[in-house]
Amino acid sequence: MAQGDGKYLRDFVLKVNKGDYDVLDTYSLVFLSNTFASVDVNVTNPNLATYTQTSGGTIVKTVLSNFTITRVTTNIKFDADDPAAFLKNASNPVDVRTILVINDTSASDDAYQVFDATTDGTTPLDLVNNDLTFAFGANGISTITLT
Repeated sequence: MAQGDGKYLRDFVLKVNKGDYDVLDTYSLVFLSNTFASVDVNVTNPNLATYTQTSGGTIVKTVLSNFTITRVTTNIKFDADDPAAFLKNASNPVDVRTILVINDTSASDDAYQVFDATTDGTTPLDLVNNDLTFAFGANGISTITLT
């Protein structure tokens, strides 16, 4: 995998179609020690408790601002503002490998999408000595194309 690769959890799409989520829900970023490869997109009801969250220093759960869902022809785009940089700090965790977007409004913090933070799939980020700037791509958090 490559740094910045993302994959969305398939149960999220099911729950969107069932009306379990709303554009007014609160979505947040959390940091995980799980490797990108270990996150199974087919797991049923994935939520924050499914994974190993890590936090400390400036690496904390961060609410995403201006979450939107838009549609242009056959493309449905989920997007939010990019978070501010996470600054280096001696208290930051040493085991961040992935970044997870969760629906913070759901009772169990349902998992939505995961991003690989590593350069090689396994080596955690050095957030004690380096700042982390995280930005969603031009296609937003994710884009679903309907056929």
